[in-house]
Amino acid sequence: MKTFNDYNSAVSFIKESSIINYEESFSLAKLCAELLRKNELLGRDIVIRILDAWSKIAKETYPIWNDLTESAGLYPYVVPELLSNGSLIRYEFHKSPFLDNVYLHEEQLEISLDLLSNKSVVVSAPTSFGKSLLIEEVVSSELYSQIVIIQPTLALLDETRKKLLKYSNKYKIIVSTSQKPSYEKGNIFLFTAERVVEYKEFTPIEFFVIDEFYKLSLSRDDDRAIALNQAFNKLLKLTNKFYLLGPMIKDIPLKFKNKFELTWFPSNFATVAVDETNISIKGKKRNELKKIELFDLLQTIKDPTLIYCSSPNKATQLAFEFTQFLKNEGHEIAEDITDNNNLAEWIKENVNDKWTLIDSLQYGIAIHHGALPRHMGSYIVDLFNEKKIRFLFCTSTLIEGVNTSAKNVILFDKQKGRKPIDFFDYKNIAGRSGRMKQHFIGNVIRFEDEPEQMELFVDIPLFNQEDAPIEILISMDDEELEEEGKRRLKDFNKYPNDLQELLKLNTGISVEGQLEIIQKIENDIYKYNGLLAWVNNPPDFNSFSTIIELCWNPLKGPGDRTYINKIGRLSARWLASFSFSYINNKSINRVISQYINDPFWKEKIPNEQERIDTVSYAILHIKRHWFDYKLPKWIMVISNIQEYVFKKHGLKYGNFNFIASQIENGFIHPNIAALIEYDVPYSAVKKLERFIEIEESPENNIIKLQRLPIEELKKLGLINYEIDKIKKSI
Repeated sequence: MKTFNDYNSAVSFIKESSIINYEESFSLAKLCAELLRKNELLGRDIVIRILDAWSKIAKETYPIWNDLTESAGLYPYVVPELLSNGSLIRYEFHKSPFLDNVYLHEEQLEISLDLLSNKSVVVSAPTSFGKSLLIEEVVSSELYSQIVIIQPTLALLDETRKKLLKYSNKYKIIVSTSQKPSYEKGNIFLFTAERVVEYKEFTPIEFFVIDEFYKLSLSRDDDRAIALNQAFNKLLKLTNKFYLLGPMIKDIPLKFKNKFELTWFPSNFATVAVDETNISIKGKKRNELKKIELFDLLQTIKDPTLIYCSSPNKATQLAFEFTQFLKNEGHEIAEDITDNNNLAEWIKENVNDKWTLIDSLQYGIAIHHGALPRHMGSYIVDLFNEKKIRFLFCTSTLIEGVNTSAKNVILFDKQKGRKPIDFFDYKNIAGRSGRMKQHFIGNVIRFEDEPEQMELFVDIPLFNQEDAPIEILISMDDEELEEEGKRRLKDFNKYPNDLQELLKLNTGISVEGQLEIIQKIENDIYKYNGLLAWVNNPPDFNSFSTIIELCWNPLKGPGDRTYINKIGRLSARWLASFSFSYINNKSINRVISQYINDPFWKEKIPNEQERIDTVSYAILHIKRHWFDYKLPKWIMVISNIQEYVFKKHGLKYGNFNFIASQIENGFIHPNIAALIEYDVPYSAVKKLERFIEIEESPENNIIKLQRLPIEELKKLGLINYEIDKIKKSI
């Protein structure tokens, strides 16, 4: 009988064998049982690989492997019909009491029991662990009636909203800061950190969740770390019951552990196995050879595959080049592309009818990054999970922000933006391969070397005030400040009270940057008074450009240093030009057309297709990063600052609320724009504007729209993509 002495020989045999007979299967099971006692991670990995090869192993050994699956704690994979009575009792013990037909693995159950016992829990575990499932279990238990869930991206919040819609009879789901809470039933506030800080209507919060809580750490160099810490601090004032979850975290501050009766749960428990392959390419033409190797590789892959790229621009370019490669090679278009065509129709109508992404969709290729409209990104993920998109070229926005059913992940670049990815980033990317109950084994293919191993300690500034930014310290109450925090605030406390209040009002904005802007205005006060003292009227170009130029150097963060392909590096003046075009056109489609046909850009990028692709991507990128959030925030910062400075000097001052709101909401009323938070495209909202009641809640407005017959919606000019989005929005 064949025997196996170690993990590596067993894994090689399982991979290479087309049939595993009784003796071979029994011998593998014997080794697996030993490993589960000595090295549980390796033993569990073999169980998962056998489950993937289930059809290859001798049927007579199914009960043995089923028992080993149970011994490995992998209860979601257990076949109950093959269990003995004693094992069946343990199996049923792992059934969720609140989620239908859901069985928890052994470590999920441990965390679940703590959460359902009103304990606070902080979890560090791999992507495949199933941490997010426990959020839904807490909601379904109705243990808490007032819940806040913070997630790092709007895309992930929308995914969570769709999962929690089934509980709308018990909870009002709030996704916009313009929404009021319910006092008749519970509330679930699905917010980014910035929205938690801004929201003024919180009910008595009983429980909160922070997904990807490692982003509290300032060492990750994340633009939004300050806002997340401010949100964390705000919620801790409302409740001490929470669930923080993230991957690969070595430890959390001792002060944090000691202050709260929390369960710290670090785990390496994985429900999928991962195979990693390195493709080494060297030489002078390495970048071109990498691309050729990638395209040749992709032609051999049939399963859903993510291709990680360093930036939105790189992901877009690579996807479009691969599309052209397949066309040149004579490949046929994908088979089931009805839904892809629906998206293509929307792109033709709202972006540009010659954008290369339209062709890409025909070949089952798409892009996913922060430059895409939110509704479009979520639709592309759905197409990918439904296997209508096979190759998805993406950035860290997808890797960190959305759950996908990817069998393969290809690490094509070693950067995240302009910085090299570290071991933490790499494992986060690799963790997206495989998916519980869909792909037992994920494949990670590296075109770059694995980064040097590291361990992440989350340095939460609230509990490490020696290094906390001033912006976080000024948001804390006196009783929350330690001696070191108070010492560091001595200079701030010397400012006049009205200046302190101004600096606190502009939450999450650099105090040093605000002071620099104030000084600049005061140094030439009459010039700036002439440029900034306007009220609610669209400003002229010089006035609007002045706002951006005042903010550009003092407030610009790492994520704002945007390169726009062949257009070059974005400057304050260029952003003002794009913004003014948007204000005048009130349509991204018209802005794109304007720049495509502009003589300057025709001369700069003579090739029409290249110009269309470059400009379409660039304007969409500017829309998402600048118009939807950053620029309205800056406008309000300058509005608050100029009011403070000009009042102090007895001069007239402006009010920029209206123009900030107009840009942020796409030149429609904020209550109407709130429908966009429900994955309804802006284009559909505009077409249906006369059916939407400003004073009504977004949910009721959507229900009203959903009741309109499809033929009526088509008569109003809606296309299939928009109708589908409305029908699935709640």
